[in-house]
Parts: sequence; structure tokens; C-alpha cells
Amino acid sequence: MIIKNEAKILVIEDTLSLREVLVEILTFEGMQVIAAENGQVGIDKAKEHLPDLILCDIMMPLKDGYQVYEELRLDIDLKDTPFIFLTSKAATENVRGGMILGADDYITKPFQSDLLVSSIKSRLKKEADRKESLKQSFKTLQYNITSAIPHELLTPLNGIIGFSNLMLDPNYKINEAEVKSFVTAINESGNRLLHTVKKFIYYTEVELLLNNNENTEALHNEETEMGNLIVANQSNIIAKKYNRLSDLKQTPELFSAKISSSHFEIIIENILDNAFKFSSKGDAVEVDVQTDDTHVHITITDSGLGIDDKTKETIGAFSQFDRATLEQQGVGLGLITSINLIKFYNGKITCSLNNTKGTSVKVSLLLV
Repeated sequence: MIIKNEAKILVIEDTLSLREVLVEILTFEGMQVIAAENGQVGIDKAKEHLPDLILCDIMMPLKDGYQVYEELRLDIDLKDTPFIFLTSKAATENVRGGMILGADDYITKPFQSDLLVSSIKSRLKKEADRKESLKQSFKTLQYNITSAIPHELLTPLNGIIGFSNLMLDPNYKINEAEVKSFVTAINESGNRLLHTVKKFIYYTEVELLLNNNENTEALHNEETEMGNLIVANQSNIIAKKYNRLSDLKQTPELFSAKISSSHFEIIIENILDNAFKFSSKGDAVEVDVQTDDTHVHITITDSGLGIDDKTKETIGAFSQFDRATLEQQGVGLGLITSINLIKFYNGKITCSLNNTKGTSVKVSLLLV
């Protein structure tokens, strides 16, 4: 079958006769083929032409296939390009080496033409599916941003400006009770705006952290001492924020964890905030802390909306849980920020539905 919208294939092979055969086979299949006679030329042509797939020999002069792969994976325009290794022998070390690096596939020489073409088409289809999924995710992100940001920033701002304008209006006769009511409303709107801005800041900082390897080692060496005090403090702050101190049930245990204290505080704050936000006054929110030989396990249980691991995996930045049917405040950054931080510190987060209603969120982190 001829491929529509011809794919651009880069063939890196130092043996002239084989290189010509590969070019002929793939050209016949309707593909646009670019050929390179060694690893360095292959790298240069990859950066120049940005192929849809790279077919690369392993044993070559100047730079071998492994070196080609590793260098191209550092290029932002080529890091996701499907990469298939060609190996002249079915040596276990060649195959294992390529797959450990992260190559998409390998083909052993001599090869059958139909198997070669089939493998290439399969990888091209997977990459097309990946790009389509990414495109849809981007569209969803665009929609969520345009829906969430204006609402979450303008609503509290409108409240602050509206009530303060009334108080400043010389023609509006305001009494003492209204002053207190207006000031309370302004304060609540200001805190809501502050909360939203903090979420943006936390999310941005974490995204920059995850995409910058310079500070990784230093952060992984940081510790949170007396983590139980942070859990207890955040629990009381969030419960008080929702006027639900009587709903809070805590089971503290002394521990120190391998995580930056500021990042640990963000994680606990976000998860606790969700627990209170998505449950009703009068329903208990339980915070249980337990340790084993290697980890601390913090479980936060509420009686509100249920969310499990499957649902958790669908949540991204600027998207909220079940926003289509539920009116919510927030921009959906808290949980994804916490998830990313926990993964960064080699921890684990699981969400499970309770038997009756609500969710149990369990965070596991390495002990000091």
C-alpha cells in the first residue's frame, strides 16, 4: 500500500549497496527518502530535514548508531521522532543496548522487505496517533484555560472593585452593618484571588523544576524534618479556612521525609484543600500518618466526590474533576502540581473510592 502524504524517512547506513537497496524499497512504497553514509552526516541531515522516522545502522564510522540516537534525543525537534536500529547481527548486546536507550524498534540484517516496510508503517502510525492525541490534549487545554482563567481572576476582582466602589461613592449612604459586610466580601474575594495566583506560581515553579536538571540532585538531598508538624499545621489551616475544624480527625506520627519542606507543604495543602472543597460541612476529613521501614504513608480521607486512580490520570493543568456538572472554584492546578512533585521525589500517590462515598488519597514518600 502506498503511503499517502509521503513520509520523510532518514536512512543512515554506511554500506553503499545496502543503503541503495533501502532507498529503493522505501521510495517504491511512496516515501521520501534521505540517505546518509555515516553517523555524523546522519545527525546533520536529521537536523536539516526533520524526518518523520529514522532508520539507523548501529556499527558505523565517526559516530555509531547509539551516539546518533543519544545526540538526536537532546534536540527538541527530534526527541520524539521514531527511531529504528539496523543491526548486522542478532547479537543480544546490540538489541538490548538499543532498546535500553529507548529505540522504538530494531531490524536485523539481512531483512525481509515486507517486514521492514511493515515495521516502519507501524511506527509511523503510532507517531501519527501520538501527535493527534497531543493535538486534542492541546485543544482541551486551550478550552480549559480560556474557561478557567478569566472566571477565576475576574470574578474576585469584580467583587473587590464593586464593593469598594460602593464604599467610595459619596452618594451611597452606607451604614455600619454594610461596612462590615462589604469589608468581609472584599476580604474573601482578595483571599480567593491570592489563592488562585499562588496556584499559578506553584504550578509554574514545579514545571520549570521538572524541565531543568540542574537542581535535581540538590533537591533530592533535601529533607523535611518533623513532617508531622507540617501535616498538623496545614490540616488546621485548611479546616479553619472552610470553617470545619470540628470535621478534622488526625492521627499523627513523628517522621522526617526525603523531600524539600516547601514542596511537602504544597503537596499536603493541595490535597487537603481538595478534601474539604469536595465534601460537605459535617462530614469528617481524616488525616492518618503511618510509617514502615522505608516510607511514610499519609492518607487523607473525605466523604465527598469520589475520585480513583483512573480518574486521577485524566486530570491535567487547568482541568477540574467533573467540571461539566459541578460549579467549582479553582483552576485545576493543585492536584497535578502535587502529583508531579511526588513523582519528582520518587514517591507514590494513589486514589481510591470509599465503600460509601468519598475518596482516600494516599501519599507515600521515602523516610530519612
